[in-house]
Amino acid sequence: MDLDMDVLTKMAGQFRKAIEITPIKSLPVTMKNFPFGSCGDATLLLGHYLKSNGFGIFQYALGERGAGEKRHSHAWLQRGVLLVDITADQFSEIASPVIVTTNSEWHDTFETKLLNEADFNVYDHYTRATLGAAYTSVLRSLG
Repeated sequence: MDLDMDVLTKMAGQFRKAIEITPIKSLPVTMKNFPFGSCGDATLLLGHYLKSNGFGIFQYALGERGAGEKRHSHAWLQRGVLLVDITADQFSEIASPVIVTTNSEWHDTFETKLLNEADFNVYDHYTRATLGAAYTSVLRSLG
């Protein structure tokens, strides 16, 4: 599938804005300080959203860097060299709230593992229920 990067960027940005205006009580505890500490669940929500809107399947990319107490993890969507990240600005060195690119030196600083499909529906019942409810609330915020 050929992806229109401008459309993908626009949709990722709209989804992020929808998360930001979704009532906090409608989001899981992991997303109460969005984007801080929210990358995992936001990645699963966005992955489902993009798949549902014809962008295909993305993988859940888990990156780690640093050592000891300075070890940090981060999650984003990835398919081949294409990555989509709506929470990288939780790190002080990133200003952009949405990153859609095929080349990110910043993401390259992480030791990255591609895990599974980035969609909350491939997880256990609790995750499907919790993130499914959050997803419905975020869609309401999209309008």
